[in-house]
Amino acid sequence: MSSVYRSRLTGKVNEETARFISSLEEDKRIFEEDIDGTEAHNIMLYEQDIIDKDDLGKILYALEKLRSEMREKKIEYNLEVEDIHEYIETYVIGEIGIKTGGKLHSGRSRNDQVTVDMRMYLRAKLIKVSELILNLLDTLLKIGEDHTETLMVLYTHTQQAQIGVFSHYLLAYADSIFRDIQRFQDCYDKINLNPLGAGPIGGSSLNLNRMRTTTLLGFNGVIENSIDAISSKDFELETACILAIHMSTLSRIAEDFIIWSSTEYGFLEIADEYSSVSSVMPQKKNPCTLELIRGKTGKVYGDLISLLTIIKGLPTGYNRDLQEMKTSLWDSLDVVSASLPILTGVISTVKVNKDRMKKVASESHAFAMDLAERLIESSSLSFREAHKLVGNLIKEIIIKDIKPKNITAKLLNELSIKVLEKNISVTDMMIQSTVDVESCLLQRKTLGSPIPKEVKRMIKNRKKLLDLHKNNIASRARKLEIANENLRNTVKKYLSL
Repeated sequence: MSSVYRSRLTGKVNEETARFISSLEEDKRIFEEDIDGTEAHNIMLYEQDIIDKDDLGKILYALEKLRSEMREKKIEYNLEVEDIHEYIETYVIGEIGIKTGGKLHSGRSRNDQVTVDMRMYLRAKLIKVSELILNLLDTLLKIGEDHTETLMVLYTHTQQAQIGVFSHYLLAYADSIFRDIQRFQDCYDKINLNPLGAGPIGGSSLNLNRMRTTTLLGFNGVIENSIDAISSKDFELETACILAIHMSTLSRIAEDFIIWSSTEYGFLEIADEYSSVSSVMPQKKNPCTLELIRGKTGKVYGDLISLLTIIKGLPTGYNRDLQEMKTSLWDSLDVVSASLPILTGVISTVKVNKDRMKKVASESHAFAMDLAERLIESSSLSFREAHKLVGNLIKEIIIKDIKPKNITAKLLNELSIKVLEKNISVTDMMIQSTVDVESCLLQRKTLGSPIPKEVKRMIKNRKKLLDLHKNNIASRARKLEIANENLRNTVKKYLSL
């Protein structure tokens, strides 16, 4: 299988150079997309009277034969061709001759050809990734429903901050992931546009019908400007960017679960099927799946930086550097697609130690802000006065090893006289209702706070939002299925003529 592109050159590429140039290995993922795009293009050529019915039938026959051989793993790749586009065209010419097969590429460049392949592949992958994200969101909300009253300490700077509930924590990441899935949907809309007909950079003098290939391939519209159609790779950068953003979310969840499953915290236990053991320490149960999610996030970040670096200094137009973008995109998609089911499995099977969480919360000083706010209401203190007083109280009870439940109105008033030089209106009942973790939590009044009633309301709303996203993604997937069915039926129709 010799090259059909090298008519301008006399020298034959040596094996070392051929391996360096070739992108066949990376292109295997877009094999069928390239066949689909080529079939749509040639159907359009026939309908525009650029090729005749006999030509189209032979070309479609050869393409379908190649598709079958590819699926049955009967083809052999040859480094004498540079990429999958040349491979397919060379195969067709070998099957039906250059007089007919040589018409296959009329009005098309590898530049708009590879871009249409990438867009077709990425839109399908974004749907698959989105479906995996929906499964994770479904799990977060289901587990959240079981823990609307599971008390725990919330942390800032890895220090105990305020009293909350585990469900509220899960909802925080659900909301973050909802934004991720919206980014995927927005990116999908930018990807699902047709560059075919843009040619190498300036269009074609042939009477091409760009809207026909748009319909046949299930795109929402065309990229009008021919330079933009083949030169701009922002859709690939955006894909890599949202994959990196999403992995940052998964990594942060993984980090929390790793810490909270440690003996020192004991809040969670990771299921055995998502854990590993030490080669020498019999007692160890390591959260290695979560550690790998955390580690693989760095790979996705690296892929994004690689893509940005490739694109940053390129002149306008297609450049061969862009060939290198595929590897980073494939890697990022693979990492995210592998990580999502693992994290979903970890969360769905995690054992939550409610008693341990409540005990840590009860013994913490995470009531401090709530007590300061109560003093604002009961004693007409400014917030800064209340903050100063409670800060000194915490220092006092730490020094004297006084448990929160043993704080008295007398102790707090004595401190107020010492620190603020004034008496305050405070009772033992008010203090105890604030340092008690359950009643402390119920005193929160703000929208979106972790009181059980508010958390349940948020879960109910998020479940509705989840259904909306499920319908949107299912609709997009169905549109692609319909477009593919229509293309297949059109191919069959022309093959039968």
